[in-house]
Amino acid sequence: MCSDRSPVNEAIDTSLPQTTTVIQISSQAFAVQGHPDHAIKLTESPDLDCLTCFIPATSFSVKDEKRAPLKDYLENEYNTYLQDDVFSPEFLKYVLLVSDEVCISESVRDLLASWGCLFVFTVPPSHPQVQQISRGPYFFSSRGLFPAWGIYPDSKEAFVLSTIPSQKKSYTYENLNAAAFGSSSVCVAVPSRLKFSRSEEFPLAGMRIAVKDLFHLKGVHTGCGNRAYRTLHEAAETSSVDVERAVRLGATVVGKTKTVEFGGSQEVIGDWSDYFYPFNARGDGYLASTGSSTGSASALAAYPWLDIALGTDAGGSIRDPAVAHGIYGLRPTHHGQAISDVVIPCGIFHTTGFLGRDSEDMLLFGQQWFEYQRLSPSRILFPKEYFADHEGVQKLAVEWVTSLASWLGARKDDVSIEDVWDATKPPSEPETFFNTFNKAFIDLICTEFWTYLGEFRREYRRKFGSAPYVCKVTEWLWKQGKTMPDFQRQDALDKVRLHNEWFFEHFFNDQQAIIVIPRYKLDYRDEYLPPPESRGFDGFDSNLHASFAGVPNIIVPIGQCSFHSKITERDELFPVSLSIIAPKGQDVGLLSLVHDYLRDNGLPTSVLTGRTAF
Repeated sequence: MCSDRSPVNEAIDTSLPQTTTVIQISSQAFAVQGHPDHAIKLTESPDLDCLTCFIPATSFSVKDEKRAPLKDYLENEYNTYLQDDVFSPEFLKYVLLVSDEVCISESVRDLLASWGCLFVFTVPPSHPQVQQISRGPYFFSSRGLFPAWGIYPDSKEAFVLSTIPSQKKSYTYENLNAAAFGSSSVCVAVPSRLKFSRSEEFPLAGMRIAVKDLFHLKGVHTGCGNRAYRTLHEAAETSSVDVERAVRLGATVVGKTKTVEFGGSQEVIGDWSDYFYPFNARGDGYLASTGSSTGSASALAAYPWLDIALGTDAGGSIRDPAVAHGIYGLRPTHHGQAISDVVIPCGIFHTTGFLGRDSEDMLLFGQQWFEYQRLSPSRILFPKEYFADHEGVQKLAVEWVTSLASWLGARKDDVSIEDVWDATKPPSEPETFFNTFNKAFIDLICTEFWTYLGEFRREYRRKFGSAPYVCKVTEWLWKQGKTMPDFQRQDALDKVRLHNEWFFEHFFNDQQAIIVIPRYKLDYRDEYLPPPESRGFDGFDSNLHASFAGVPNIIVPIGQCSFHSKITERDELFPVSLSIIAPKGQDVGLLSLVHDYLRDNGLPTSVLTGRTAF
């Protein structure tokens, strides 16, 4: 089993057509890109076969049989490899050992044979074609080594398309043109985590991310949840800044997730026309996914192979899906200015953020975007107006907040927003708090949707000679925005300013407070709603404090309660969350506070995928 073959060094021919091969081994499927990553010839056969690459950190002496360090290394690596969700034991049929040793000991040969290994190739680390090689599973042929990408079906309909890095251009992606398992949905390819090693330069190495289809990803189309928009535009020539930053820091984008049309509002199946409404894995499988970052949340709640998803949020488009799916979601500090390289109407509210299942991953991701400011609040404000109407949810929230206050050495204050407003509101404002700010958000959303998407309407008509199709909710937003007088829009802007001045003066005046609000969602995806003109989009909910004021707001899953399912006709569990609002600029401090509290108190720092979050 000691190879005496001399590997042949060959260059990659990038003029070959782009192809993707799908290989199924037992119950697993793999994608193989058209060009090898390493053009080292280990065989004369043109057929692809399985191979595992091991890269010992140091050379091992074959004479030291008692210590058998190479054997110990391989046993440890084998156990690590088995934890990888792309690797499978079938890849051990052939082994590539990147080592200076020309031959290996009998004990090592016996070990590899026990794993089903037929042959070992040994290549010195100085060989030019393995200097950049990574450990893990590969396919190989006479053309070279091809990394194995694991393929998973998108059974929850969360993705609009799956992506894979281009082999021709750096920081560029292309659609994955592959399917497996007879799946009628998109299939997503993920790289082996064994390939990556995190460093100061690449802190996100090995992290698999998805991006909401309002972001641009160089090389693929941006669709914005609307087929007319996707048809109008060519594939993106540049990536949105947040996406490119993540990629340059080592993350791999595995696909684009479905979004509500232009980040607006589509809450049930009947609202979705161009694409199918993603499923929520929690409970009985038919709870509403809700919110415009619905695809991002749906994917995270269902698929353990995904780590982080980028989303956008205006009035709750990250936070509401995070609540419904029992995952983490951060709407970061925002200064009310539009982000030009993401298709998001209403820049005064709309900003980018991210979702995840693990508080440590959320913290790591956030640290790449925001400066750390320590958050050590002395007061936790618990507004009575937002107490949960579900006894179990409220009980969980009170227990969690009481424990958090004790851990922080902070005071828990049950405050009334209406009482504070009544005592401090300007004399010119006779109404209650919620009546005062009732229409500000929806009025600005309507006007901004109409004006922001004007160029889309004009370009589409110039190119195709007709108006583009949009869903009924967008159609209603456009109609309202088109006819809204300027004074009504100005009044809405004035209300936002009034809210913010009052909010910062009476709630966040000393950087020593956080606001905590219990959250849950228990609606069904197949409910029938009135037409948009009859729904009543007016109102002010707990999300809008952060949307108006631009302060960071995180959703934290804390537990679950039972409900009797009309689908399964048995008791199921739905997730319970807390919404925590912090002072401006305290994004990393907020992420750190959440993670440290969970860790220090022995609480789960991550949630499960599937029917239950815990």
